[in-house]
Amino acid sequence: MKKIAAIILTAIIAVSALSLAASAYAMPFMNWKMFDGPGNSHKLALQQSFVRLDGFINQSGSNNVTGAIEAQSRTIVLNTTARQGASATAIWTSNQSRPISGLKDKQNFTYTFNTARLVNASTASLNTTGLSYFLNGTWNVYQITTNFTIITDSSGNIVSFNRNQNASAVVTNAYGELKVASNANNFTLSITGIDQLTGLVHVQRITTKMFNPFRINNDDNTTIVTKADVSTIVKSYGSSPGWGNYDQRMDYNFNYKIDITDLTTAVANINA
Repeated sequence: MKKIAAIILTAIIAVSALSLAASAYAMPFMNWKMFDGPGNSHKLALQQSFVRLDGFINQSGSNNVTGAIEAQSRTIVLNTTARQGASATAIWTSNQSRPISGLKDKQNFTYTFNTARLVNASTASLNTTGLSYFLNGTWNVYQITTNFTIITDSSGNIVSFNRNQNASAVVTNAYGELKVASNANNFTLSITGIDQLTGLVHVQRITTKMFNPFRINNDDNTTIVTKADVSTIVKSYGSSPGWGNYDQRMDYNFNYKIDITDLTTAVANINA
């Protein structure tokens, strides 16, 4: 408990001392399709919707993989002008012996995984023909290989770890479509230049309320970032794919490590 409290306190101090940076972290990360200009920011939304999707990736083409996908989209209608934004990330590995959220092992090891990130959204829609959800746009896909060196003390306890990371682009600015079948819990992610990714949806939340995109927990009690979300991030603090309780939903700056930047992002958005 003391360690958790200390980490949270560090994040709060960082937010207070670096208010400008914290404000930058707190900006929504979605790619807005349309924006009607700051002069209309005082107008009340006539219509709004928010969709969040979390899923498990289990196939890349015909190969078995393990991984996760997360997508969010939001639509706001001001008078007759619509602002639509979306974000999506995916991470997967063919390593069947070590999951992405693998245990903290004391042995040095090398880990390879793939990531995909939506860089420019085109369309996000609900209940299209034969689909309950559809999202398309351009994506960047990378293969990441990380060499982990685990540092222990004289008693064999893990003190820290070093990672030497190499990223190589697989495809960039490639067209891709995320589809969720109607009345089903399976999805497909098809990106030009890579094998199709398939898997199961385990959370699909649709609400008419404004929902903070930095929220981690998917309960229906609130739509804002709370201390419970911060505590969830603390439990994964210091983790990376293949080592520790890594969760890409908490990796806001997408550097493949849950670090102080991610924690200050959540703290800066508490009650927002």
